[in-house]
Amino acid sequence: MMLLLAGGLALWLLAVLIVLSVCRAAARADENDAGRRLVRAGRRGVTVGLAAAVVTAPGVSGDADARRQACANRNVEFETAPEQARDALVCEIQRLRARRDLRRLDSDGRLAKAARRHAADMVDRHYFSHYSPAGSDVADRARRTGYAKGSCSWRLGEVLAWGVGGRSTAAATVRAWMDSPDHRHILVSNKYSDLGVGTVAGTPEQAYPHGLTAAAVLGRRHCST
Repeated sequence: MMLLLAGGLALWLLAVLIVLSVCRAAARADENDAGRRLVRAGRRGVTVGLAAAVVTAPGVSGDADARRQACANRNVEFETAPEQARDALVCEIQRLRARRDLRRLDSDGRLAKAARRHAADMVDRHYFSHYSPAGSDVADRARRTGYAKGSCSWRLGEVLAWGVGGRSTAAATVRAWMDSPDHRHILVSNKYSDLGVGTVAGTPEQAYPHGLTAAAVLGRRHCST
């Protein structure tokens, strides 16, 4: 019995150490990115926010009262259903903004493609950052999908998260983002008009293969042609 208890305690301590190491790594990533959090080049703007060890709101009615109601599936653990997780997370973000009387964001397939590609890349290559191992950022990803064009003025904001179990729900993800000033600033900003969300099964951490990784990109652009 003592051996069994000792073994269980050792496994518990190992799990705690892994979680702490993940949080420390994310904190270092945030610190390293601090100087690059706000980037402006000409008429282009980028704002990014990073959240560690969290995640995951269907489309809702345009009626203001309906948009304030709780989203379906907001507390469901979506580790094996990333598409449902995406819909739930979109709903939860829209609900959050509606409760603050902010404009509803328009769904944009180009931003959604950029978000999903980045979420998948982080899982495939085991990193968690707004910058890929090659150095590309949200602006580069939006350019590749055609959203950020040289003939347009545009602004982008990106928030990232991953989680397992109860931390893979839409409610838990948005709550974690709102607990961070950088993330909250992006999600409740009136400077954005478009939204794209991408979710994939798995996490950037090899120690947690079963979970969910999410990226949300908010944008606004004006094109002269």
